[in-house]
Amino acid sequence: MKVKGTIITSVQNYLKANFPGQYQDWLKTLPPSSQKMYTNAVMATEWYDYQDALIKPTEQAANFFFNKDVKKISWEIGRYSAEVGLTGIYKVFILIATPQFIMKRGGKILSSFYQPSFLEVPVERPKGVDIHITEFPEPSEVAENRIGGWMEKALEICGVKNISIQKISSMVKGDDKTIYVVNWV
Repeated sequence: MKVKGTIITSVQNYLKANFPGQYQDWLKTLPPSSQKMYTNAVMATEWYDYQDALIKPTEQAANFFFNKDVKKISWEIGRYSAEVGLTGIYKVFILIATPQFIMKRGGKILSSFYQPSFLEVPVERPKGVDIHITEFPEPSEVAENRIGGWMEKALEICGVKNISIQKISSMVKGDDKTIYVVNWV
């Protein structure tokens, strides 16, 4: 699997912003292949190895900064990624779009950052959606929680409240798809 360079920069920027004095120490703990990516110039539009660019660095950041809590750091980096990616020139668009529309666009967004991948929204409710990830060859807790955090922050930017995201099925656990049941007020 491959990820876009913006995945690397979101991890870098999140860690630099939240742990500026410890970033260089964390960098030294990465495997050489990941360390090379994180110390050289990252091209936002280039594709990078999924494990070396995202999984290993995030797991190491969980060990280093979050008492080994991979779920928490993945979720927070996903939220950070949405905040950075959906503000600025996209802010007006997000504010006028419906939450359902933003979640449906998730399929295009996911596949533009993770290759190969496929996301669909087979169920829409007045205050919620079901999200199905049906293609993701290397499922991981890091990716699934990062996606959940991204959805949560995207919905907050849309102005919805009381967001509930339940992962009721997971490819990490051997299910044929990952399913998020997303509801809001």
